[in-house]
Amino acid sequence: MSVLVLAEHDNVSLKPATLHAIAAALKIDSDVHVLVAGKVCGAAAQGAAQAAGVTKVLCADGDSLAHQLAENMAAQVLAVAVAYSHLVAPATSMGKNVMPRVLPGWMLPKFQKLPPCWASTPSSAPFMQAT
Repeated sequence: MSVLVLAEHDNVSLKPATLHAIAAALKIDSDVHVLVAGKVCGAAAQGAAQAAGVTKVLCADGDSLAHQLAENMAAQVLAVAVAYSHLVAPATSMGKNVMPRVLPGWMLPKFQKLPPCWASTPSSAPFMQAT
């Protein structure tokens, strides 16, 4: 599966931290997609398409994304995130604000598919041993 990178931008160009996030994503998988979300952000999306290693750019353009509020950005990421094995965001205030809102909604369906865990006795679970 592909890796999705959430782009940080000013609706005209990508922030340098996004290019670092793309480089990190390329270490995970060679199929890297970038989500550019904002208001009139076509120029930033074109910049993302020219970044080395990017195979696809998703551009979400709308009034609700104009100020890139964390809740609105998280909803947009969740709308497309189901198709990705990894989500990457820049280690900036934007990424640190959006991703905690994204991850619970993205991870919950994945955990619901896991088989049920069986209870183990303390002797069979050494990491649970207490003295």
